[in-house]
Amino acid sequence: MAMNRAPQTGSPTWVAPAYVAGLVLIFLGERVLSTIGWLRGVLTGLGVLLVAVLTVVRWVAVRTSSGEARTVERALALLSTGSACAVAIYFTTTTWAEERLRIAMVASASRQRFESAATVTWVALMVGTVVPMLFAERALFPMRHSSRIEWRRIREALGAGLTLSMVAVYGSLFTFVAGELDVKADFSYFHTARPSESTRKIAASASTPVAVKAFFPELNPVGVEASGYLRDLARGRPAIQLETHDRLLVPELARQAKVFDDGVIVIERGAEREMISLGTDITAARPKLKTLDTDFQKALLKVLRDRKTAYFTVGHGELTDTQPTPQNEGRTGRGLRQLLEQQNYAVRELNAITGLVSDIPADASLVLVIGPQQPFLPEEVATLGRYAARGGRLFLSLDPEAKVALQPLADLVGLRISTSVLANDKVHLRRRFNDSDHTLLVTNRYSSHASVSTLSRIASRPVVFAGAGSLDRSASAEGALHIDFTVRALPETFNDENGNFLFDPGTDKRDTYALGAAVFKPVTPAPSEAGHGEKKSDEMRAFVLSDADAVSDAAIGNDANALLVADAVHWLGGEESFAGAMSTPEDVRIEHTKQKDLVWFYGTIFGAPAIVLGGGLLYTQRIRRSKKKSPKQARPASESGQQDEVPA
Repeated sequence: MAMNRAPQTGSPTWVAPAYVAGLVLIFLGERVLSTIGWLRGVLTGLGVLLVAVLTVVRWVAVRTSSGEARTVERALALLSTGSACAVAIYFTTTTWAEERLRIAMVASASRQRFESAATVTWVALMVGTVVPMLFAERALFPMRHSSRIEWRRIREALGAGLTLSMVAVYGSLFTFVAGELDVKADFSYFHTARPSESTRKIAASASTPVAVKAFFPELNPVGVEASGYLRDLARGRPAIQLETHDRLLVPELARQAKVFDDGVIVIERGAEREMISLGTDITAARPKLKTLDTDFQKALLKVLRDRKTAYFTVGHGELTDTQPTPQNEGRTGRGLRQLLEQQNYAVRELNAITGLVSDIPADASLVLVIGPQQPFLPEEVATLGRYAARGGRLFLSLDPEAKVALQPLADLVGLRISTSVLANDKVHLRRRFNDSDHTLLVTNRYSSHASVSTLSRIASRPVVFAGAGSLDRSASAEGALHIDFTVRALPETFNDENGNFLFDPGTDKRDTYALGAAVFKPVTPAPSEAGHGEKKSDEMRAFVLSDADAVSDAAIGNDANALLVADAVHWLGGEESFAGAMSTPEDVRIEHTKQKDLVWFYGTIFGAPAIVLGGGLLYTQRIRRSKKKSPKQARPASESGQQDEVPA
């Protein structure tokens, strides 16, 4: 007798392919052929119609089914409805819908947030419904004409599809959030600099808008790196107005900014304009990206304030007057000059001809005396005294190892400097690996004064002194002088009176000697100096170090020494708010001696393989010994209950 085939239950087989076809039509109309108006309307309209009609068909199939078939159809109908909702949410992000929903009238930032949230929602909802639907349809296909539909199999297929879609959504959301947070960690040698604390403070000090315009082609790797730096700097600072342009798309704006090549950053404030050229070749731009923070800070200072002038005294064997030679490598003042130029100072020399024996030039914002090896003339000391008395700013870095009369210079600011070199036989650096290294002092003892504010906040960074003396308040210092000893030596430091680099209990004394001092004194200029006959209060400021090597090229390479000088210059210039950690683009060079290279060579060629081979031999020997110690196991009995015979 022939068997009757069970009637078909649920929605037709072609519903799922037709539904996917509707979604494809919407995609073609909105994303592929959106520039052809009539064709976009036809494809999108047909796709929306298919999605809506087939969703209704799904719900009709729910009513006409029964048992487990009805459960399956309900799940498919819910998934179809979810996809239709995703399409509806997508259309709220189109220009047509935003105008009618009045979303286009809200602020740009709010509209961007809405569009981002809506995009994430409809994409996640679309993936989370279409993928499980296709999995369920694939599992349902063999059971379409059977007498019974197994909901268990459909449920497992739905779970697998939902899991896969959620993984895809999670990965996409993770990438989206990572892109929105703009967090980046680059540990490569040629990494792009990040805005330093000092640069951030300088940017925050801007009282008027500063336009920062970056001209890079779209998707240019140099532009991506530079834009990351600029966005990080502009975040939370309304005065920094950042713009990114493709030069060829805005020719008029590029012409006004006087930009004729790609890869240029322009910083403008009023009539002031500075440019930083990076180029568009990532290989050639790597060194420039590495020093981007230094270059940007220098350019930003130029547009924010007038350029100041710093005078270095010369003619007495100062570090800043010393030409670099193989014999004095690292003991010149080139690094100090570069640091001042970075702070937008014009660096000039001051000698007997340019005013050191008569009067300091009127444009002098700062006068620096760095490690004189010959005594100053009384007339020169008197000139510096008159400059200080009218509110001048002095940076004195005196070297007791020079064995010249330094006290007249120290008397200008009410200090006394000792001629005995300080040493420390407990904590010191090593250079020659003998007792003379005891004079290579390191310290992280800082006061809370503004001239060392950054170092006192990050006290883990020690300052290096090489052959330093000690400072103290002079007995003849005026009461109006305010002296703050900003840097002190470690407690184990002693004054090496006889110069043998060893502690002698009878003559030497361990103490926390002062190595640096900030001195200031209120002064009242004469009416002619104040202008318009009105007296104007001012302040004499001086920063004194008892070692010239602390500001030499070799020492400036140490982050803490560079911070010490930079913060001192900020304080002397009345710009304490600019103090902060600086970006140090230069990495420390790792050098090996010939003996060390031999050790590394033989260690990698023979040492490492020998260790692996020895470990393997020990392991195998241990296994063999454990086997010998274990008791012999009896042979298994045969099925008859007797042991197998052992042949003679």
